[in-house]
Amino acid sequence: MKQDKLVTAVRLILTTSASNRQIGRDVDLAYNTIRRYRMLLEQHALTLDDVEALNESARQALFNRRGAAQGERRVPDWPHIHRELQRKGVTRTLLWLEYRDEDPDTSYELSRFNDLYRAWAGTQALSMRQQYDPGERGWVDFSGTLMSWVDPATGEQHRAEIFVAATGVAGLLFATAVPSQRVEHWVEAHCRWYHFAGGVPRITIPDNLKSAVTKAGSEPVLNPSYLAMAHHYGTVILPARSRRPKDKALAEGGVLVFLRWVIARLRNRVFHSLDELNTGIAECIDLINDRTMRRYRQSRRERFEQIDRPALLPLPERYEFSEWVGPVRVPPDYHVSIHGHYYSVPYRLVQQQIHARCTPNVIEIISHNARVASYARSEVIGGKTTDRAHMPDHHLAWADHTPERYLGWAQGIGHRALAVVQSLLEGARHPAAALNSCGNLQKTARTHGAERFELACGRALAIKSPTVKSVRSILQNGLERHERALAITPALPSHGNVRGPNYYANPEVAHAD
Repeated sequence: MKQDKLVTAVRLILTTSASNRQIGRDVDLAYNTIRRYRMLLEQHALTLDDVEALNESARQALFNRRGAAQGERRVPDWPHIHRELQRKGVTRTLLWLEYRDEDPDTSYELSRFNDLYRAWAGTQALSMRQQYDPGERGWVDFSGTLMSWVDPATGEQHRAEIFVAATGVAGLLFATAVPSQRVEHWVEAHCRWYHFAGGVPRITIPDNLKSAVTKAGSEPVLNPSYLAMAHHYGTVILPARSRRPKDKALAEGGVLVFLRWVIARLRNRVFHSLDELNTGIAECIDLINDRTMRRYRQSRRERFEQIDRPALLPLPERYEFSEWVGPVRVPPDYHVSIHGHYYSVPYRLVQQQIHARCTPNVIEIISHNARVASYARSEVIGGKTTDRAHMPDHHLAWADHTPERYLGWAQGIGHRALAVVQSLLEGARHPAAALNSCGNLQKTARTHGAERFELACGRALAIKSPTVKSVRSILQNGLERHERALAITPALPSHGNVRGPNYYANPEVAHAD
């Protein structure tokens, strides 16, 4: 307390009839403090001259004993307390109890203990102002706050993650909505950001999410798909330290600006697609980047164009996301599972390890740094895509064991062979039950030739026995020759003097001897 306040309060107490509250208001002291001064003056029968004759220390000792006693309090070991608070489960209240138990008479009360600790900790949390070169760095993060859009066909609500980035010294803001934090969406958001800025910062600083960093620490291990994207654009990935938000202060600040100027502005709008949501976000981001900042009297975009853009790396063609899967050991059925769908590889690679490079449209199978298979990507979970060239001969033969294949084969021989195969398939309870018979027919045709086989099928149809056994018996006994003779005997020309079989079948007609 200042000395002039104390002396002024004593003078007013002793020389006026003003109340304690009125004196307190006049000298800016608490009512209880004035009341205590009055009690001490009466207790010691002091006059104004007695008070003025005392030196400052004596006055403080007389009128402010609590303040004098506080000067004798034990100062806690703040560095020790700060270290102990980093341990799990340790609280300030626990540490205060331990401090008080050492000597209750000289210890601070809990509220004063907390106030003094906060004041001490505030002197330790120093920040170093960083100076970055123009266009050198860009900061990226997810906002942590989801936005949504509604499917107009079903009414289903979909959530979207918000990617936020700040570029260069100017801190040009960018934001976009993506379906999730998966690595393909994380990479896609970076591509949109680089093309929005029209260039690439030399250093990109992300957080330690799994899509960016597979193993955090002093030597972080980057996600291979994320690293491939960085190599394409020529930027260096330097993840921020874990639980060190100051390492990406511009990204944190960008997220705060986004929450206030985008999410709050769009809170009452309903979007019906992800593209529509991104259109709304882009409109708000343009307003932020074009708004004049009082500190610089320029907008973010103006400062970016003047300072950062000339220093950015040139923008290459747009990166096509690719994700590496593997190593994967090839099972005995020579089909490997990539994102839930099974793709064939050459059967000779069974029990070997392969890798897969996955883009949004293509799956490439890599073995010993060589591509051994390539497929259009399928999203059918549990489905199978097979290249016949990857199958061994006996598997290929079994794969061809289908009704369609046998019908096509028979059609290539002739209509009689086709009729026999159709009869076998239609006569079975299920077409699969006649496949072995069709296979035996094919073997018989290879043994005796297609021409004889076609004639034998015609003979079997004529005797109404279109079976494998009948066709085989006809061929073994050469009975198909009758069909050949019928096929090659020319028909007699029509003539009035030629009697047909009907003539001789009629008993009423007199026949010449």
